Amino acid sequence: MGLDTVIVAFFVLTTMLVVANTFAIGANEFVDSAYDGYTSMHTTTMEKLQTDITIQYVWYNSSGNEHLHFTVANTGETKLYDFDMWDVIVVKNGTAQYMDYSQWIYLINEGQLNPDILDPREDMDIEILATYETGDKIVLKVATPNGVTSSEEYTIGG
Repeated sequence: MGLDTVIVAFFVLTTMLVVANTFAIGANEFVDSAYDGYTSMHTTTMEKLQTDITIQYVWYNSSGNEHLHFTVANTGETKLYDFDMWDVIVVKNGTAQYMDYSQWIYLINEGQLNPDILDPREDMDIEILATYETGDKIVLKVATPNGVTSSEEYTIGG
C-alpha cells in the first residue's frame, strides 16, 4: 500500500464520518422538532377540552340605547382573556355580520378576583353597539381565540 492509498482512505473515512454525523444531527433535530410539535398540540388540545362558554341570556334594551345585550358564562376550567381576539358574529335575518372589537363592549360581572379575566364560573355581559328593529331574527355566535364557540337564537320583541 502506497502513501497515496493511505491518504485517499483517510479522506474517504473522514467524508463518511462527516456524512454520518450530519445524519445524526439531522435526526436529533427532527426528533426535537417532532416532540415540540407534539407537546404544543397536546397543550392546545387540553386547553380546548377545558374551555367552555355558554350564552345564557339575551335581551334587547328598547328604552334609551337600543342595543342587543347577552351574557356569556365561562362554564369551563380555563381562564379567558384577550377579548379583543374574540369573534362576535351576529346573523340578522340570514345575513351574517362580523362585529369587530369596536362594535361591542363587555363588562365582567363579579370580576373581583382577576380584573379583565373571565375566570371559571364567572359571566360577562356583552353589548352589541348596533340597532335592530322589532321582528328581526338574530343568531349570536361567540368564539374564543382557541376555537371554542357558543351560539343562541333570539327574536327582537318576540
